[in-house]
Amino acid sequence: MKIHQKGFLLIELSKHDCLWDGDLIAIVLNEYNLAGHYWVNSICVTLDELSSAGLIARIDSRLEQSLFATKERVMFKYQLTDFGRTRMHSTGLLT
Repeated sequence: MKIHQKGFLLIELSKHDCLWDGDLIAIVLNEYNLAGHYWVNSICVTLDELSSAGLIARIDSRLEQSLFATKERVMFKYQLTDFGRTRMHSTGLLT
């Protein structure tokens, strides 16, 4: 059984200094064998939720043609926050 996607995203961000949302989306789609706009949008919502909870932070943005959309869109670079790292430790996601 795989870890839930929110936990997976936090773990991936903990392995890197920061990652663009497009990279995170590609990693999740590959790991969970998913495809399509529904799942891309679902992962974007999950990133928004993690950001609004203070577990991750948007540290940069740019407008670009997305691999997952037909139009340009704002792409965000995310970083795990100290609070997110603390919560990961307390929930067992990070040891």
